[in-house]
Amino acid sequence: MLHRNHDIFLSQVIQYLNQHISEHLTVAQICKDNMIGRSHLQNIFHKKKGCGVMEYFSWLKIEAAKKLIRENRYNYSQIANLLGYSSYQYFSLQFKNYTRMTPSQYHRSIKSFSE
Repeated sequence: MLHRNHDIFLSQVIQYLNQHISEHLTVAQICKDNMIGRSHLQNIFHKKKGCGVMEYFSWLKIEAAKKLIRENRYNYSQIANLLGYSSYQYFSLQFKNYTRMTPSQYHRSIKSFSE
């Protein structure tokens, strides 16, 4: 029963993170809004996702950025802004940390793949 509760809770928190993808969240805010203690939240994420909640949130943002880049409707600064990054430089650094390429390199790779 405990594992099922963790799965349900994890789904709720992931839904919360997706709903707030354009914001700059902190662990404290996530805990407050989801009525859970910090260590309990982190334990659930480490057990179920293999990473902390903020690392997972960053990953969600990068996945959203990749989708926006593929749609080709916004420039990289606009994407950074839409996803709540404080600057394009920080967005680009985070993007490279997760994908091993810059946003423009990713765009070029997608473009050449589709040709």
